[in-house]
Amino acid sequence: MRAQFFDGFDFATYKFSIVAIEDVDEFFNIEEFGLHPIMYNEACLRGYTAIFGFNDEKMLTLHKLLTNNNGMEPPAIDGIHPVPFHSPAGDLKYELNHVMDYSGSILIANSFIDKYFVPFGFQLPHAFRKVYELTFDKGLFVKVQDHSQEAQELRIEYEEPLTSKKKMQIKWGNLTHKSEEYGFDDETIAQYMDLSYDTKYLFEHL
Repeated sequence: MRAQFFDGFDFATYKFSIVAIEDVDEFFNIEEFGLHPIMYNEACLRGYTAIFGFNDEKMLTLHKLLTNNNGMEPPAIDGIHPVPFHSPAGDLKYELNHVMDYSGSILIANSFIDKYFVPFGFQLPHAFRKVYELTFDKGLFVKVQDHSQEAQELRIEYEEPLTSKKKMQIKWGNLTHKSEEYGFDDETIAQYMDLSYDTKYLFEHL
């Protein structure tokens, strides 16, 4: 498994990545749209990636959805049909303005620090210089908190993701198509192989 594509968020004219979700099960479920994507690329095992933002009423809104429907006829979403589009998530693109009723917080981030890159799953929030927590009440945007300082403190507290030796082991494993013996050991997989946003919600204790 490779590092995974993030979902995006348009905030204050900037592009951010969603790096954690307080209540991931309530945030977004693609099957509610009648879509049943499969893995299209190893960089997007979920088979979809989305971009969110606000509408003029400051409501949480799904703006864009890149996905596939396992070769089946794709449904319309809010009366909008997808157009053909090639991406790691699939061959479909929806341009939407779909209002969501999520209550809870999400973390969004940008300015990634390359040395904190991990090769499995989603990257950790503290690997970014800018981290903000957005809070919603039934979809309405109610609060933003800057957690960039907490992210910096976590970078000091936690060790860097991979040693040079570990990176070389993984590179060698990729080149030779071998797994556990050449880098993909249980320790590495347990630490970094994570497809969930909710387990990365690191700031609730600060």
